[in-house]
Amino acid sequence: MSGESVYKDLIEFLQSDRADLRLAASQAVLGVTDRNAMESLIKYGVIKPLCKLASRSNEIAGTNALASLVYLSSHGTSINQCIEDMLDCGGISRMTEVALSNPHDKTIASTKEDTAIDTWRKRVNFALALLANMTRTERGTIDLCGRSMPDEALPSSQIKGGHEEGQHDGDGDESNNINPLSTSLPSRPTMSLLLSRFVDGSYISDTVNGEDDGEDSDEEDAKTQIQDIETISAKPDDPYQHFAAVLMNATQVQQGRKFVMKLTSQGSNAKSTSVLEHIVNELRSLNPVRRRGVAGTIKNCCFEKDSSWWLINEVNIIPKILYPLAGPEELEVDEKRGMDPDLWLEGPDKVRESDQVTRLLLVEAILLLCATGRRSRESLRLQKTYTILKFMDMVEESEEISERINETVQFLRRDEEGTEEGSSDKFVDEAYGGNNEKFLALPAPSAAKQIGAKTDDDYDDVD
Repeated sequence: MSGESVYKDLIEFLQSDRADLRLAASQAVLGVTDRNAMESLIKYGVIKPLCKLASRSNEIAGTNALASLVYLSSHGTSINQCIEDMLDCGGISRMTEVALSNPHDKTIASTKEDTAIDTWRKRVNFALALLANMTRTERGTIDLCGRSMPDEALPSSQIKGGHEEGQHDGDGDESNNINPLSTSLPSRPTMSLLLSRFVDGSYISDTVNGEDDGEDSDEEDAKTQIQDIETISAKPDDPYQHFAAVLMNATQVQQGRKFVMKLTSQGSNAKSTSVLEHIVNELRSLNPVRRRGVAGTIKNCCFEKDSSWWLINEVNIIPKILYPLAGPEELEVDEKRGMDPDLWLEGPDKVRESDQVTRLLLVEAILLLCATGRRSRESLRLQKTYTILKFMDMVEESEEISERINETVQFLRRDEEGTEEGSSDKFVDEAYGGNNEKFLALPAPSAAKQIGAKTDDDYDDVD
């Protein structure tokens, strides 16, 4: 029997009416790790039947199909073809359907090792990993953003025939957990629904949430910090962790950045907020997958030059970016002036970001802010960005990150065009050290006045 006929027979079994044949075929595909064999599977059309089988939550074969798709779209020489095939057979809508499924669905197949809720977490984790893989391409990103983020959402009254695409078939118990960002939109787009689950800790396994905390909880947290990111990403304990990567990919296009930075009213008396403000605290998450994705999202948002004033003054993005980059180094009193206290209060207990990619993305975000104009650079100087980067560079092992730090420092240390030599240092000295009386006077001025964080300056006016 030729190799071609073997692959074709295997693909036929995946589409069989018999559940036992589908299960055996899915296990066979899952066991394929040879690069040439993977390439042949994709060549002879295994992706389409795997996508169809992945929708069967009532079969173990469905979970096997999801796992196979993740492996085929992440390894080998035919990754791009695999992703194109998934997009051709509606992979975006299929995976969002799985990601938004009801965790209490009693029809979900379980095994001796896994309960139904464990299987659901696995399926969601796989589905969002596939969404992250598909949105790496421009086509996948536009497909997701086009489906989920229209300029004007369609009113619910105009949606005909059952559920909207990607909406789960839950029993309604989740409605209280949905983020206000999703309920404020008339048609509840898919991205907002995924976002509401991403920020909702109730979907995370109890062991991750810390309900089993004991004397060794601090030690376990430390171990989590240094675990390999690939190992953590494969664990289903935090099923929506890969949505951070989906957001990062989505913000590569303007429509995705608009979704993340658009202000949404929370009521007549409440301050309007954005998706970015809801997710930025994930930079302090114990999960490196979440930290990396959010760091990439922030970097992509920094490409929007017109939004630099809002990012710096309303979102207060600078200390949030600097926090993961700060370390346990002891700072002098003068170095602390103007710096957000969170960056030095932990002292020797402060742990610098362990993931190299996350550190690179955050430094590049600062570099992009430097390029948005003089007012942005002045804000970065006033908040002692140079001090944090200086100590970080002393212990940085990555040559690429050190190069980015050097580029950023060149922006921060150089004098602005049309100013005298040493003016950039003098600007900071005058703000904090030139008149020490303002730090000693009673009553003490507000932190905002000391730091000068709030300003009405036009960030687009001076380059």
